[in-house]
Amino acid sequence: MHLVLLLMSCFAGLAGAEGIKSLNVLSPPLKAAVSDTNAVPFAIFNSGGHLSGGMAKDILDKVALELRSQVQYLDIPRARLEPWLVAGDAEVGCFLNPDWVSQPQRFDWTDTLFFSRQLIIRRSDSAPIRRLADLYYKRVGTTFGFIYPELQQAFSERLIVRDDAHSLQSNLKRLAQRRLDAVMAVDLSYFYLLDRQQFDTEFVAEPIWSEPPGVFCAVSQQSPRRQAILRAFSRLKAQGVIEQLIQKYKTGGPA
Repeated sequence: MHLVLLLMSCFAGLAGAEGIKSLNVLSPPLKAAVSDTNAVPFAIFNSGGHLSGGMAKDILDKVALELRSQVQYLDIPRARLEPWLVAGDAEVGCFLNPDWVSQPQRFDWTDTLFFSRQLIIRRSDSAPIRRLADLYYKRVGTTFGFIYPELQQAFSERLIVRDDAHSLQSNLKRLAQRRLDAVMAVDLSYFYLLDRQQFDTEFVAEPIWSEPPGVFCAVSQQSPRRQAILRAFSRLKAQGVIEQLIQKYKTGGPA
């Protein structure tokens, strides 16, 4: 009898160990495109150039947990993001909008994560900018690879000079140095940066004339788990997790 009980106990222990082991098995890493062309606080990189924090990491780490996976962060500049998503080399890219990509139908889109006010930043001693014509024949600081729907036609017709830089920080420095007349930014990035960095010049932030666009994540249609990724985003939004993460950066958050 004791032998039988001992054997049963051993089998139960093995089954339990296998069950625990199966619970810890991870699916392949989620391939997520995040580069330092994403302004703070969307992506925060340390002095070594490694992703160390920001909204992208916070949100995508949560999505990976939903998928019982980890995240492989891919340092892909904005200009190369779309081809990587189309090919399936990246599975997800965040903080996009269908109007900001050339072929939105080639991606699956998450629910709206939040709305982002577009801003035009100018020096306080310059004239107000309240309509498109106020930017004519001015040099406007923009970010490599980003699309600005409200200004695209004026850029194409050379009514406004588009001057790309790698980051919002760089553009604001050039604005302070009077090398630019204005800078394009989004509210969350601009105010987060302004709260943490001193500039020699006083700036004025004026909202662009269009309604604040929704911000989404694009999911590659080549990913075999694209539906699972979309469901993970939907669950996190329904649970209020994404809003909590975003509020952290609106109210100060980590420096």
